Amino acid sequence: MKRRKYFIKKDYQGKLLLSAFLIVVGGGILFNVLLGFLSADSLTISYSNQELQLGQTPLMLFKQGLAANWLLIVLGGGLVMLASLLLSHRVVGPLYRFEATLDDMLKGRLNTTIHLREKDEGKELAQKINDFNSKASNTFQEIGQNSKALKVLIDQVAALNLPENEKEQLASLCWSMQEYNCKIAKHCQYYTARNE
Repeated sequence: MKRRKYFIKKDYQGKLLLSAFLIVVGGGILFNVLLGFLSADSLTISYSNQELQLGQTPLMLFKQGLAANWLLIVLGGGLVMLASLLLSHRVVGPLYRFEATLDDMLKGRLNTTIHLREKDEGKELAQKINDFNSKASNTFQEIGQNSKALKVLIDQVAALNLPENEKEQLASLCWSMQEYNCKIAKHCQYYTARNE
């Protein structure tokens, strides 16, 4: 199953991309600072465009490195961003699915199943949510069936031919049981159970 959207949760993915880019840039800056610190008391001579250039080693290395590798730096930054986007997809896509499924569960729809791609993260959590939905769905179906059976029994008891004083007591009890049964049935009907 291939995703068509590259930015599923823009804020979160943006933070991940920015973090990866800053880590790479920060690592490059730290390397240059350390190199400059270690070579601060040396002098470098460079020959460029038929000119002899003389300068402190850290500054000369920075100028020469930037001039020689600017294309590599730009391409490397782009590749880091692309790799970060692809890796973030494996995490953000499942998060989006989890949120959508939990929203469905809050609305009473227990028939939603989470389907993840082969390389997505969070498969164990998806399976546990799917198992919970299946178990809860079966439980609510069973409660609903028991509620229907209870209603039939209450109706049968109410139809018994008994003396008047016993019939009034029984009618009161049947009415109370029917009220509680209606509440149970109402709660069961809120949930959409999975048909298996």
